[in-house]
Amino acid sequence: MFDICIVGAGPAGLQAAYLLRKKGLNVCLLERGAGVSGFFRRFPRHRNFISINKVHTGLADEGAQMRYDWNSLINDEGLKVGDMTTRYFPKADDYVRYLEQFAELLDDCIVYDAHVSRIAKPDGTFVVQTEDGRSFQAGHVIVSAGVTKPWLPEVEGIELTENYMEFDATQSRFDNKRVLILGKGNAAFESAQKMLEHAAAIHVMSPNPIKFAWDTHFVGHVRAVNVQFMDTYQLKSQNAVVDAAPVRIEKDGDEFVVTARMTAAEGHEIVLRYDHVICCTGFRFDTGIFDPAIRPALQHFDKFPVMSAKWECEETPNLWFAGTLMQSRDFKKTMSGFVHGFRYNIAALTEFIAGRINGTDYPVAMAPTQGTALTDLIIERISLSPALFLQPGFLGDVIHMSGPTAGRHYRDVPMQWATQDRDVLGPEALTITLEFGNFGETPTHVKRAHSAFEGDPDPFIHPVLRHYRAGALVGTMHLSDHLDSDWRRAEDKAPGEGTVTAMTFADLGETLPIPEVVRQQIASFLEAQGLSERLAAE
Repeated sequence: MFDICIVGAGPAGLQAAYLLRKKGLNVCLLERGAGVSGFFRRFPRHRNFISINKVHTGLADEGAQMRYDWNSLINDEGLKVGDMTTRYFPKADDYVRYLEQFAELLDDCIVYDAHVSRIAKPDGTFVVQTEDGRSFQAGHVIVSAGVTKPWLPEVEGIELTENYMEFDATQSRFDNKRVLILGKGNAAFESAQKMLEHAAAIHVMSPNPIKFAWDTHFVGHVRAVNVQFMDTYQLKSQNAVVDAAPVRIEKDGDEFVVTARMTAAEGHEIVLRYDHVICCTGFRFDTGIFDPAIRPALQHFDKFPVMSAKWECEETPNLWFAGTLMQSRDFKKTMSGFVHGFRYNIAALTEFIAGRINGTDYPVAMAPTQGTALTDLIIERISLSPALFLQPGFLGDVIHMSGPTAGRHYRDVPMQWATQDRDVLGPEALTITLEFGNFGETPTHVKRAHSAFEGDPDPFIHPVLRHYRAGALVGTMHLSDHLDSDWRRAEDKAPGEGTVTAMTFADLGETLPIPEVVRQQIASFLEAQGLSERLAAE
């Protein structure tokens, strides 16, 4: 019997197994294929990543470097995707090679060709069965198998279409053809962009407007690397983006006849003819492997399982979720659906599981209780922590400010859990996060608020301090942003790590380096919240 059985040896399963093994736990990692990460062996279909691999950051701190490495897994051996390729947007095959190298660290706990067919919990212990009749028992199960089924809209005739998950992507198939792509996400635009040199006309259709990542700051929305197609549309080069809801798809000989209801022209329907219709409308979680007694409920258009703030199935204790499934908690808001977000979620998840098995509390560090030392710690955390930076507002720090637990410091924890648990907040706590504000209608040209001195939070990513007393929020301070997202003073940086931005603040009537301004802001917040005198006294 194992402490934990993990289903799926993609990046999430490998990350969870690695961290749990480091804690001395007995782990079994089941992979349905003959090698790790069946997903990235197939997707993205055109083999170009949209997650960045910035090798040259100018930063000395390894944690800060990870802010711009969106693909590597947390490890002590120094394994990085940048050792495989220096491409800013890596090729999927390079990432598979990286995961294969990472898996060598876990060879003795990975079971390949183990296609899980059923997960049950008949007597308080999980039984995980595979299609070939093998059975694995464990006290805990982590499902990290990802989203493996297509999500299809309710459209008459949708079964006639080709699907992104399986369609023949040989580009010569589309030579001189009219192609309709349903959906307006990265899969749709990735596919359309690849067809530009082949298809006679390409239409991208859905009822909703396009959401661009540069507008929303959600990396799952359409990325700039996939929008060359938009240029061909705006310049009328036989391609189009159509705001319409398909209502019926029919075959007429070798052609598809698509009837769609326009959303930009209310009450109007159009009928269009195509040689190919490809459905790029997303993925969903497959619950078919679960015994009905422990089958999780679904949410977000039935795409993802419902889970607690600890990523645990709400109906079945000790059934956990890892990887892209974690985005069920921050759907289309932060980065839990992507490696650079969920690797830090998984670091917290493994602490929850280890604590449950060993009967121990969540591990904490100790923070200084003197004002200057506390400020130095805050500056270090907001400048160097990759988890705070890559999971803005979702992961954060909690520092106890009074009582017998004063100085207790929870790092990189899910704020949804921390703010619900009175033991985590203690009698009085300071939370630290990095967050975006509202960019408004012109996200590439916005007013920088520096909200410690003006009303609205700065739209760019910036530090936020919150003060809780007896579980209630009693004060909030949005600090000034920094062009490099590095609020350290020059003397605290390694040589060559960049400049200290200075700015003239009208309210102060003087020019100050941003690090000094932020230090003043922290001091003023602690004073306004009545914490400075208490810290000094302690």
